[in-house]
Amino acid sequence: MIVPMKKYSFLVYHKEYEQFLKSLQELGVLHVIEKKLDDIENEGLREKYSLLAELTKSIKFLDKREIDKTNSNTGADGLKILAELNSHIEKYEKYTQDLVVVQKDLRIAEPWGNFSWEIIDKLSDSGLKVRFFQAPSRKFEEEIKDNFFVQEINNLRGHVYFVLIQRGDEAIEIDAEEVSLPKASLSDLRKSETETIALRNETEVVFDEYAANFLGLLKQTRDSIANELHLDKVKLYTRHEADNKLMVLEGWTPVDKQEELNSFLDTRGVYFEVARPEITEMPPIKLKNNKFARLFEPIGKLYTLPEYPEIDLTVFFAPFYMLFFGFCLGDAGYGLLIVIAAVYGLFKAQDKYKPLLKLGIYLGIATTFMGIVGGTFFGIFLVDVDWPWLKSYQGYILDSDKLMIFALSLGYIQVLFGMFIKAANKAKMYGFKYSISQLGWNIIVMVSLPVYVLGRYEVIPTDIANNIALISLIIGGIPALFYNTPGKNPLLNLGTGVWDTYQMASGLLGDVLSYIRLFALGLSSAILGNVFNTLAMDLKPDIIIIGPLVMILILAFGHSLNFFMAALGSFVHPLRLTFVEFYKNAGFTGGGRGYSPFKN
Repeated sequence: MIVPMKKYSFLVYHKEYEQFLKSLQELGVLHVIEKKLDDIENEGLREKYSLLAELTKSIKFLDKREIDKTNSNTGADGLKILAELNSHIEKYEKYTQDLVVVQKDLRIAEPWGNFSWEIIDKLSDSGLKVRFFQAPSRKFEEEIKDNFFVQEINNLRGHVYFVLIQRGDEAIEIDAEEVSLPKASLSDLRKSETETIALRNETEVVFDEYAANFLGLLKQTRDSIANELHLDKVKLYTRHEADNKLMVLEGWTPVDKQEELNSFLDTRGVYFEVARPEITEMPPIKLKNNKFARLFEPIGKLYTLPEYPEIDLTVFFAPFYMLFFGFCLGDAGYGLLIVIAAVYGLFKAQDKYKPLLKLGIYLGIATTFMGIVGGTFFGIFLVDVDWPWLKSYQGYILDSDKLMIFALSLGYIQVLFGMFIKAANKAKMYGFKYSISQLGWNIIVMVSLPVYVLGRYEVIPTDIANNIALISLIIGGIPALFYNTPGKNPLLNLGTGVWDTYQMASGLLGDVLSYIRLFALGLSSAILGNVFNTLAMDLKPDIIIIGPLVMILILAFGHSLNFFMAALGSFVHPLRLTFVEFYKNAGFTGGGRGYSPFKN
């Protein structure tokens, strides 16, 4: 659900405003209403944002170093340490670039050995030009060696490195690759490489010292600048009245934090007003769900937060998403792996990752359940296994036809559920009369269509089914066709109703059929797992030790690949069904902005 918000307006004397803001920041419950800033105001903020980014980058750089960082010095100047660290980083990057250049020159020079360029220069002064070539050994022996004045220098990896000596600038064309050597001897290049590596290693030691001594200081400086930045932004969002004597600040506070804020304001003697959000205002969004639905909030945020007047759909799509994930992965063995890995991770991971691991447990349980329903365990089709103790269970395994019907039924239920939420949303946002036409469509989709289909297949008597379908069609069709825009011209209502009928008829079937992907992905995952099982059994050699080893390797590789691909599809395709089919039929608008309180 979305926590209701209250709008606060504060009127503070300018001399008390700075202290008021700092106290408000410490309290951390007010989401300040922002306003558009001009370029001059933005420039000041951009400088601090840039400094904040530099500090964050440097902290990440030092935090990766595997040394003891517990004795951090917090008594120095953080910005001075940052400047010094950036200077060392620039040197390190320069040494790294120099090393790349030197090592590239070394790779070119090594086949030619250690020689002096002074000799080459003396030959050039005397009118002899020395050129450096490389060619495949076969071509050198057959075409070059007997036709030109050349001297072989080295023979490596099927290539001959040789020099050609010619007089003056005579034009000699040779079928070989001419090499441009670096203007330094091999020994000088090796010496340069050693010196550059030593300088870079010295800088690495400096980084370790900074990480050990100043990481805490840099984090403290970052937090301080972040607080200053928040404070500066709030000051810029403040409206000045009475010749800058009075400061007016507006913001949003959740109702569950309202008592805390009121107590704070009473002790400060600040004048304030509280109001409900106007219909044209869009307060920030703070979600408050039960423990189960809260785990699915990050999934909903991948798309967008709801608008303030809307119904939060998290609690409604959460069980469907969990079941859809299990349907797509559809293997009890894979599900147990997910549960085991997630439970193990709960004892090892940081607190911020534990909600995701708990979500993984639920998804693993759903996968295990759907694997049991479909009868698949690590690619083994349990319905075909001739184990006596499985006989009683095998009769309950759903075959492919029943799984497909199950997938379509889930889709129909979720789409219908979304339509009821759409009616509730309209009633909440605009009033009950605006939801009547949607309720009419709900009656048609929930009663008329299913009853008519059941009658056609003689699940219930055809005459009774047709009568019930016709009555519910009339009951639902009248408001759907003639009351879809309350207060408007009846002809306009009829035209809108006809258009809605076309959209419903064309969209409903397509939306429901989209859920067949649940069945298709689950089936493909099971078949591919079974294929790897078959390959492992067929390709293992009949050797006592080698045979089982080959089988294990094929199974490990095959099931790892299948699990990765299936898990990725199981994450993405339920997202699509949620954000497209369900959100569309629920009339979800979205676009809300998250609640971000002004705090330290």
